[in-house]
Amino acid sequence: MAEQETIYVAYADDHLAVRKGIISFIEELGDIKVTIQAANGKELIAQLEKARLLPDVVMLDINMPEMDGFETMTALHLQWPGVKALVLTTYNEEYYIIEMINRGANGYLLKSCHPEEIKTALIAIKQNGYYYSETVTLQFFNKVRNGMAKLPHFTDNETEFMKYCPSRLSYEEIAVKMNTTYKSVLGYRDRLYEKLDINNRVSLAMFAIQFGFAQVGAGPKPGSIFLKNKK
Repeated sequence: MAEQETIYVAYADDHLAVRKGIISFIEELGDIKVTIQAANGKELIAQLEKARLLPDVVMLDINMPEMDGFETMTALHLQWPGVKALVLTTYNEEYYIIEMINRGANGYLLKSCHPEEIKTALIAIKQNGYYYSETVTLQFFNKVRNGMAKLPHFTDNETEFMKYCPSRLSYEEIAVKMNTTYKSVLGYRDRLYEKLDINNRVSLAMFAIQFGFAQVGAGPKPGSIFLKNKK
């Protein structure tokens, strides 16, 4: 078996003990080296600007002072579009995941996951470009990307719906954008779920971006709108 190449990682998290603990765990698993550590997005960006060699993957939390994960993800995508990012957070709500996908995240994990899954995600992101534990369709996506399977036929309405899927728009708001009814939008969604063998909006959003049906960064301007409303 070929030896696994070392994956170089930058990690931003404002909780020092959490950051140090996760770094210790994943480096002990082997083939991972954390070369940049930061307490927030602003510090991370400053270190990346000075780095001789960019990391393969940036790991970042969402709730950080000065520059949170949403703002940081947008800045990363704009300044270093080739750098991949794994979100590691406690936020499990669908709209957090959708928003980070929309801003360019390549993966999303909860801090409660096993450290071995972090390594699995880092390897998958470096090799395949994405990893989402919420999805169960990665095998199908990989087959399509490798030419081993064909995409199903999508109607014009289904294609248009996928364009809006990674955004923060509710299904009611998507219906307004598409000049149709809420019930029709749910119909497009359900048919896409069936065609792609998925069962949640996160998986569909990931599919839409990965295969060019939606654009990364087409959502709202950078900001802390979610965190400000978080109790």
